[in-house]
Amino acid sequence: MNTRPLNEQESKNLAALNRAGCNSVLLFVTETGLHKAILDATEPMRKLLRDAGVHDFSTQAQGPDNKAVKEARILTDNEFKTVSVSLYRPVTKKGDPRLWFYEFKRYASSNDVFAVFTHSKAIYALNLTRSSIAQSIAADLDNPVTKFLRQITSTSSAISDELLQLLKQIAKAGPIKAECVGDTAVGRSIESALGIRINSSRNPDFKGIEIKSGRSSILPSKENRATLFACVPDWDLSALKSSRAILETFGYERGSDLKLYCTVTTQRANSQGLQFEVKEAEKWLREFYAREPVREICIWRLDRLHGRLSEKHRETFWVKAKSIQRGGNEWFQLESATHTTRPSLNQFDRLLTDGTVTMDHLIKRKADGRVSEKGPLFKIDRPRLGELFLGEPRSYALLS
Repeated sequence: MNTRPLNEQESKNLAALNRAGCNSVLLFVTETGLHKAILDATEPMRKLLRDAGVHDFSTQAQGPDNKAVKEARILTDNEFKTVSVSLYRPVTKKGDPRLWFYEFKRYASSNDVFAVFTHSKAIYALNLTRSSIAQSIAADLDNPVTKFLRQITSTSSAISDELLQLLKQIAKAGPIKAECVGDTAVGRSIESALGIRINSSRNPDFKGIEIKSGRSSILPSKENRATLFACVPDWDLSALKSSRAILETFGYERGSDLKLYCTVTTQRANSQGLQFEVKEAEKWLREFYAREPVREICIWRLDRLHGRLSEKHRETFWVKAKSIQRGGNEWFQLESATHTTRPSLNQFDRLLTDGTVTMDHLIKRKADGRVSEKGPLFKIDRPRLGELFLGEPRSYALLS
């Protein structure tokens, strides 16, 4: 899969599409693709078109006689350009699916990034690199494109309004005392203040809404990643069959404990030699030991990660609280909340691939031999949240 992290403008434009509720797949344009007039129809692209009822590559025969041609619309900053798009499987190799927008070179350059989405069974494409759609929407400009995006914008529910008012009431009542110590103290304390019983359920916290809480920090790097969900590997596909086996193979001693506390990303091997790879064809996330001799560690099925993400974050409030020390105890003053809805599974895979979504191992064996696993925790760079979620992310100051 051709991919790279988005620059600031591209990220803002993608977030604008997400806020409108457009579930898109990204096309990373290469010089070779432009020259040969070939674009790969990746698995996320195939799924997007299939689920929308636009085209199913899996039932399409190979060869030019079986090519399908559909109408598509390329969005500029203020109008739509109607073009044709060809969808086909070549005779060569395994017939890997391809697509091509006619007149594409008028709208694209090498290294540009396009967002492709569907609406009412029609194909749309926006050049995130060239576009200024985010600025147009922010400036409340009125043209056919901004009107179109506003028409499909989703609205928040009555339950989210109820939760927001409760959080504001708690914030205005002053700091709340920590229910426990450690990383989970903020979340547990807020849930307790909301009257939510502490339990081990994986279900969202408040009437179908997940609440993710964290301490505010003077240093941005201290709060730069937000936890999405926890998910153990698919042990049936994995070379190592348990968290204990992973710990005993790659852990390090800290006093009387054996630990494996580390972050794993696709971008490079960490200090323990562990790295990720997204296997698009197999629909797996693979963790492997990247030094010689390279060896397999474990596998996550992507559809299982998608299920956890959808389950936890259909609708989420991301709450920030200021930590206050008082009388030898920690207290939390609620400060802000960001409301997100509907994760884009297509973007999740891309963010895994470009290293924006990472995973933390948090495994420890104490001197008595007991092994505890607080993860694996899948996390996202907080500034990139807007790329992951559809609908309108809304930010609120809880004390105003």
